Amino acid sequence: MIDRIERARQFRKSGVAWAKDIPDNEASTVPSLYEGMKYDGSLIKAGTRINWNDAVVKAAVDLWDNEENNPDNAPDLWKELQYKNGIRIIPEVISVTEAFSKDEKGWWGDEIYTSKVDNNVYTPEQYPDNWTKDESGV
Repeated sequence: MIDRIERARQFRKSGVAWAKDIPDNEASTVPSLYEGMKYDGSLIKAGTRINWNDAVVKAAVDLWDNEENNPDNAPDLWKELQYKNGIRIIPEVISVTEAFSKDEKGWWGDEIYTSKVDNNVYTPEQYPDNWTKDESGV
Protein backbone atom coordinates (compact mmCIF):
# COMPACT_ATOMS: atom_id res chain seq x y z
CA MET A 1 0.00 0.00 0.00
CA ILE A 2 2.84 2.42 0.76
CA ASP A 3 4.22 1.81 -2.72
CA ARG A 4 0.87 2.83 -4.30
CA ILE A 5 0.73 5.98 -2.19
CA GLU A 6 4.27 6.92 -3.21
CA ARG A 7 3.45 6.29 -6.88
CA ALA A 8 0.36 8.47 -6.54
CA ARG A 9 2.48 11.26 -5.02
CA GLN A 10 4.99 11.03 -7.86
CA PHE A 11 2.21 11.06 -10.44
CA ARG A 12 0.69 14.15 -8.79
CA LYS A 13 4.09 15.91 -8.81
CA SER A 14 4.63 15.16 -12.50
CA GLY A 15 1.11 16.40 -13.28
CA VAL A 16 1.72 19.64 -11.39
CA ALA A 17 4.98 20.17 -13.29
CA TRP A 18 3.19 19.58 -16.60
CA ALA A 19 0.31 21.87 -15.59
CA LYS A 20 2.72 24.80 -15.28
CA ASP A 21 3.47 24.63 -19.00
CA ILE A 22 -0.01 24.60 -20.50
CA PRO A 23 -1.46 27.87 -21.82
CA ASP A 24 -4.03 29.81 -19.76
CA ASN A 25 -6.91 28.93 -22.07
CA GLU A 26 -6.36 25.20 -21.48
CA ALA A 27 -5.58 25.68 -17.79
CA SER A 28 -8.92 27.44 -17.33
CA THR A 29 -10.75 24.25 -18.28
CA VAL A 30 -9.05 21.97 -15.70
CA PRO A 31 -8.83 23.65 -12.28
CA SER A 32 -8.40 20.23 -10.65
CA LEU A 33 -4.83 20.11 -12.02
CA TYR A 34 -3.85 22.91 -9.65
CA GLU A 35 -3.37 22.85 -5.90
CA GLY A 36 -4.97 25.37 -3.61
CA MET A 37 -3.15 27.47 -1.06
CA LYS A 38 -1.37 25.60 1.73
CA TYR A 39 -1.08 28.45 4.24
CA ASP A 40 2.46 27.35 5.06
CA GLY A 41 4.10 30.78 4.64
CA SER A 42 6.04 29.74 1.54
CA LEU A 43 6.70 32.05 -1.38
CA ILE A 44 4.24 31.97 -4.27
CA LYS A 45 5.97 33.40 -7.33
CA ALA A 46 4.17 35.78 -9.69
CA GLY A 47 2.48 33.80 -12.45
CA THR A 48 1.82 30.74 -10.29
CA ARG A 49 -1.63 29.31 -10.91
CA ILE A 50 -3.78 27.84 -8.15
CA ASN A 51 -7.24 26.31 -7.83
CA TRP A 52 -9.46 28.75 -5.96
CA ASN A 53 -13.12 27.79 -5.53
CA ASP A 54 -12.87 25.48 -8.56
CA ALA A 55 -11.47 28.22 -10.80
CA VAL A 56 -7.87 28.83 -11.83
CA VAL A 57 -6.32 32.10 -10.65
CA LYS A 58 -2.78 33.39 -11.17
CA ALA A 59 -0.59 35.29 -8.71
CA ALA A 60 -0.12 38.84 -10.04
CA VAL A 61 2.97 39.42 -7.85
CA ASP A 62 5.28 37.43 -5.60
CA LEU A 63 3.41 36.82 -2.34
CA TRP A 64 3.47 34.70 0.80
CA ASP A 65 1.19 31.69 1.12
CA ASN A 66 -0.93 32.85 4.04
CA GLU A 67 -4.60 33.56 4.66
CA GLU A 68 -4.23 37.34 4.35
CA ASN A 69 -2.98 36.89 0.78
CA ASN A 70 -5.63 34.50 -0.54
CA PRO A 71 -7.77 35.64 -3.50
CA ASP A 72 -10.77 36.48 -1.29
CA ASN A 73 -8.81 38.58 1.20
CA ALA A 74 -6.36 40.19 -1.27
CA PRO A 75 -7.97 40.19 -4.74
CA ASP A 76 -5.45 42.73 -6.09
CA LEU A 77 -2.69 40.14 -5.66
CA TRP A 78 -4.41 37.71 -8.03
CA LYS A 79 -5.57 37.70 -11.63
CA GLU A 80 -8.42 35.56 -12.83
CA LEU A 81 -7.83 33.70 -16.07
CA GLN A 82 -10.10 35.48 -18.50
CA TYR A 83 -11.38 32.42 -20.35
CA LYS A 84 -14.70 30.65 -20.65
CA ASN A 85 -14.68 27.11 -22.04
CA GLY A 86 -11.13 27.69 -23.25
CA ILE A 87 -12.03 30.86 -25.20
CA ARG A 88 -10.80 34.25 -24.01
CA ILE A 89 -13.31 36.70 -22.58
CA ILE A 90 -13.18 40.07 -24.35
CA PRO A 91 -12.55 42.71 -21.65
CA GLU A 92 -14.29 46.10 -21.61
CA VAL A 93 -10.89 47.75 -22.14
CA ILE A 94 -8.32 45.91 -24.26
CA SER A 95 -4.70 46.96 -23.78
CA VAL A 96 -2.10 46.59 -26.52
CA THR A 97 -0.63 43.57 -24.70
CA GLU A 98 -4.10 41.96 -24.57
CA ALA A 99 -4.96 42.70 -28.23
CA PHE A 100 -6.76 39.97 -30.15
CA SER A 101 -5.15 38.36 -33.18
CA LYS A 102 -6.88 37.85 -36.49
CA ASP A 103 -9.18 34.78 -36.33
CA GLU A 104 -8.96 34.65 -32.51
CA LYS A 105 -12.30 33.95 -30.86
CA GLY A 106 -13.58 35.80 -27.82
CA TRP A 107 -16.64 35.86 -25.58
CA TRP A 108 -18.58 39.12 -25.53
CA GLY A 109 -21.41 38.59 -23.07
CA ASP A 110 -22.98 35.26 -23.93
CA GLU A 111 -21.89 35.31 -27.57
CA ILE A 112 -18.69 34.33 -29.32
CA TYR A 113 -17.05 36.67 -31.81
CA THR A 114 -14.04 36.20 -34.10
CA SER A 115 -11.56 39.02 -34.66
CA LYS A 116 -11.21 40.02 -38.32
CA VAL A 117 -7.92 41.90 -37.76
CA ASP A 118 -4.60 41.55 -35.97
CA ASN A 119 -3.88 43.73 -32.95
CA ASN A 120 -7.59 44.26 -32.32
CA VAL A 121 -8.02 46.49 -29.26
CA TYR A 122 -11.72 47.23 -29.77
CA THR A 123 -14.70 45.34 -28.39
CA PRO A 124 -17.51 44.23 -30.70
CA GLU A 125 -19.57 47.06 -29.23
CA GLN A 126 -16.91 49.74 -29.81
CA TYR A 127 -16.02 48.76 -33.37
CA PRO A 128 -18.28 46.02 -34.81
CA ASP A 129 -16.44 46.02 -38.17
CA ASN A 130 -13.44 44.34 -36.45
CA TRP A 131 -15.54 41.34 -35.38
CA THR A 132 -17.74 38.60 -36.83
CA LYS A 133 -20.39 37.01 -34.65
CA ASP A 134 -19.68 33.28 -34.48
CA GLU A 135 -22.84 31.35 -35.35
CA SER A 136 -21.20 27.91 -35.00
CA GLY A 137 -21.85 27.67 -31.27
CA VAL A 138 -18.10 27.47 -30.49
